[in-house]
Amino acid sequence: MKPFLMLLSSLLLITAVQAEPAKAKTGPELLPAFSTASSLKENFSCYGGPFANYDSWLALLSKKPKFNAAAFEAKFPRADIERRQRQIDCRIFVYESDGVLVEGVMLQPKHAVNGVSKLPVVIYNRGGNAKGGTLVYGAIQHSLMPLAELGYIVIASQYRGAKAFPTSVTGDIRLDQFGGNDVNDIKNLLPIINGMADADSARIAMLGASRGGMMSYLAARDMPQLKALIVEAGVADLEASLAVRQAMENIYSRFIPSYATEKATQLQARSVLHWLDELPPQLPILLLHGDKDWRVDVSQSQNLAKALAEKGQPHKLVVYPGADHGLNPNRAEADAETAAWLKQYL
Repeated sequence: MKPFLMLLSSLLLITAVQAEPAKAKTGPELLPAFSTASSLKENFSCYGGPFANYDSWLALLSKKPKFNAAAFEAKFPRADIERRQRQIDCRIFVYESDGVLVEGVMLQPKHAVNGVSKLPVVIYNRGGNAKGGTLVYGAIQHSLMPLAELGYIVIASQYRGAKAFPTSVTGDIRLDQFGGNDVNDIKNLLPIINGMADADSARIAMLGASRGGMMSYLAARDMPQLKALIVEAGVADLEASLAVRQAMENIYSRFIPSYATEKATQLQARSVLHWLDELPPQLPILLLHGDKDWRVDVSQSQNLAKALAEKGQPHKLVVYPGADHGLNPNRAEADAETAAWLKQYL
């Protein structure tokens, strides 16, 4: 009798398991790899979920109590967003950098540009830190899409420790070193670029904004293949920046390793003015800055431009009177300078 009861229990358990409804799939739909690089682990369209179309994005933001619909529509016109969704392939991806999973963004024109089979690449380095300034969908539309519309493949790292999308990245802010090992996250984009069928790895430029300027200088030391560098409101001397904006001490002390015991050493290691000769000597550098920037004083770019002139490095400094950290109200003029610089050197 006992063996019969055991057999009956087993059959009932199997039936129950088979009858259990399949669990609904969660997360975005993963797409085939856009690069042959082994470091690329997953990728999906950035046009998913609430970003599937203009109305769904607007509906999501409208839930916020202080949302200003008029300001949103002025900054992100419907026609621009819908045109970009038709013309630009936008991917969120995860890649391995020094054994750490890092989030990234890749944009690519869907159709050939002027009959060219391979497209030049712009590496975009964001500002902020692991707690803020990540490339959320709005930032992608504002900062990366205009570059892709010019006919460039655009690729960017969120830097280790940051997370903006539903990926396998953990988002441990303790990994952010604000110009330490996280600089490798930029350099480790190169294998992904090299593995892209439509990318011209012989034509790569880099653009960094704010903290991204510091990251760009640090990465450029080991990237002789760069054809051009553009820095918007970038930091060139972190020690000098503290004299103007002491609140940055909180950021530095939180993210920079050994800051409490090696403050001067760590700040100088992240300041291009202390090792200018390590930059590729013929790398053309465009500096854009507003003279009303209260986050990064305009003197940062002015002092760097002076040092570049003394060194004989090809460069151009453009200062916008009255412009803020985001180069407003001169954003259009700054974008035109960027476009001209890229066209000249890429």
